[in-house]
This record gives sequence, structure tokens and C-alpha cells, in this order.
Amino acid sequence: MPDPTTPSRVPAADRDSVLRILRTTRSVRRRLDVHRPVDLGLVHTALEVALQAPNGSNDQPWHWIVVTDPDRRAALARCYREAARPYLAAMTRRAEEDPAGRGVLAASLRLAEVLDQVPVLIIPCLEVGPDHYVDLFDQLGYPPSAEHAAHSVYYGSIWPAIWSLMLALRAQSLASAVTTLHLTRTGEAQDILGLPEGVTQAALLAVAHPTGDTFRAAPRRGLDTVLHHDTW
Repeated sequence: MPDPTTPSRVPAADRDSVLRILRTTRSVRRRLDVHRPVDLGLVHTALEVALQAPNGSNDQPWHWIVVTDPDRRAALARCYREAARPYLAAMTRRAEEDPAGRGVLAASLRLAEVLDQVPVLIIPCLEVGPDHYVDLFDQLGYPPSAEHAAHSVYYGSIWPAIWSLMLALRAQSLASAVTTLHLTRTGEAQDILGLPEGVTQAALLAVAHPTGDTFRAAPRRGLDTVLHHDTW
């Protein structure tokens, strides 16, 4: 039997499956089935996959809060709805001027409406704050202008794992929606989650079975409108 850890060419069937999942995974907000329970074993498997994501210096600074308690989900949903008010108001005004934005508005309103009913919420966290990385870059002798690079390394150490988590959930026929709006009320969410001082929340994922079986690629700008070779 071949060693599964040995590098090899990806079989065509596997390649096509991976590319299909990559093309059809996105935040699902209107089609979250809030009535069907989610097997936490599937969530744990997806999280194990997420732990393989690249991260700065392989520090693996992440922690994951899986919330299923109804009271905590309700509290987080209230926090999210309050945080989302200015954003949703702006989206409403934009949709009135441009009908193309009505679909995104409807999806965003739906997520805010049902978030407390979603079976599983996941909060990815980093065990230190961004200032820790800024201080580290300063200790290494980089100038103050390197703060941008420090923040990039910091958040770049969790977002690949969040995306891997979404892909792994999708591979197990689960849907997820990722948002960061609740971070505008991070202290309130910190109290709900009982987070230690210094732990920083990065996002919130709503996880559920999807309603329906159809997943398709989203409309996106064409590659030729964003591709540059060698220079801008």
C-alpha cells in the first residue's frame, strides 16, 4: 500500500473534486437549515483539517470556541444584531439606489434574523493580540512602518485556517457563513464567551446543514480584469 504521506501527483478525480469545492464554497446565509441538528463530530473533523493551515513561523496561535449552548448563541446573536445595524442600514440605502445589491442585503438580513437559531457558532481566536506582533517586529529592528507587515503576519496566521475550515465543512455537506461585524462589540462577545484577557477574536462562523443540494460558482469579475504580470 502506498504511503499516504508521500508526495505524488493528484489523481484527476480528486483534483476535479477539490476544484469543484473551491469554486462553490462561500458564505451561506439564506440557506442555513436552522432546524436540523449538526453532528459535532463533523465539526471536529473540519477543525482538524483547519489546523493544517499555514501560519506565521508555525506558531499555531489559534483557539476555536464551538458554541452550541442556546443561551450563549442567543447572546451572541443579540451582540451581532446590534453590531450589524449601521452596516445593514448602509446596505439598505445602497440597495435602494442600486437594485443589484438587494440579494446581498436580503442574505445579510436573513443571517441577522436567524443567527440565534443556527445550531453551531464557531469563534476563531488568537491567543495574543496584534500588538504582540508589532512589538515583536520592533524587537527585530524593523522600523515603525513595518507595523503593516506585523498585522499582515498576525491576521494571516488565522484566516487561512478559517478558509480551510469552511472548505472542510463544505466537503462534509455542511454550510457556513463567516462574519466579523460582532468584533465592533468585542468586549461584549468576550464576556459571553468567557475569554481570558489578551485573547483576540478573529471572526464568527455560523454552521448548519444547507437547505437544498445545489451549489454553484458565484458571479465574479473576470480574471483578465484583475490579473497583472510582473508589474501593475
